[in-house]
Amino acid sequence: MQPNQHTGMLSVFRPPLVFELTGRSFTLVFDDGYDRKLVFKDRRTLSFGTAGEEKDYAYECLKAADKCYFVNFEDPNLRPRLGITLVLDLLQDLVTMVLAHMYVNPKIPGMPSSDYVFGGILRADGTVPTVRHGYTADLVGTSISWNYGRFDIAHVYATEHYYRVSFSARGLARAYRGRPELRRGGMGGRTPSAGDLYEDFLCPIKIRDRVYLVDLLETVKARTQGHGNSILVLMNLDAMHDVGRSFGSNSEGGNGNNTLGAFGVYHDASGVLAKKSTLYVR
Repeated sequence: MQPNQHTGMLSVFRPPLVFELTGRSFTLVFDDGYDRKLVFKDRRTLSFGTAGEEKDYAYECLKAADKCYFVNFEDPNLRPRLGITLVLDLLQDLVTMVLAHMYVNPKIPGMPSSDYVFGGILRADGTVPTVRHGYTADLVGTSISWNYGRFDIAHVYATEHYYRVSFSARGLARAYRGRPELRRGGMGGRTPSAGDLYEDFLCPIKIRDRVYLVDLLETVKARTQGHGNSILVLMNLDAMHDVGRSFGSNSEGGNGNNTLGAFGVYHDASGVLAKKSTLYVR
């Protein structure tokens, strides 16, 4: 994993890594037509790939709910960059793979993008579930204020396609305290002000009841500043806690792929939802 100034702020409440899968192996049957073998060789290294093309990767594994794991890794030598995250749902024998891309957009190399591949886990009896994790509108109209330790940010799930962030004077003051460099990372290349609205692409996926995988992309930031991140979080709404990772780049040209965590509380989003949309996707 590669450190990033942006993600260091997000790791205060990241729970300890889990090693419950060490020594275990899985055959993942994906809907793209390719099966992948996943082997947790030890606490630091896993093997992953199609038959005959498996590669070893350094990985980090976090747990969001009972038998629900967030596994994150990347080949540090691959260009364009490809981040791989697996959500292993061993309660339902299901898997979702998120492929995060960087340096594939010829005009904006720092533009993040993601692909999602659903699948099942081969059982001991040779069967594979027919159901899948899937896209959802469950979160539409709700907002959660996430506390990352050093700052709070309220993500408003405005529709199934995009999210909103509105900045308060108090929240900005707390975020900037002792970190003036953050003032350069605002909206559209300028420092955000109280009442400003940031809006960008969202992809929410339902893993099971009260557990959701959410990918928040910073494409608007990438278009205006040349760099952005994909923030992928696995949320447990019973515990009001999430685990995840940030994959992308920062203003200093550094790459990052770092795991994170936060605690959440429901947040009144009525004022933010009432504002006029600023994104070209409605």
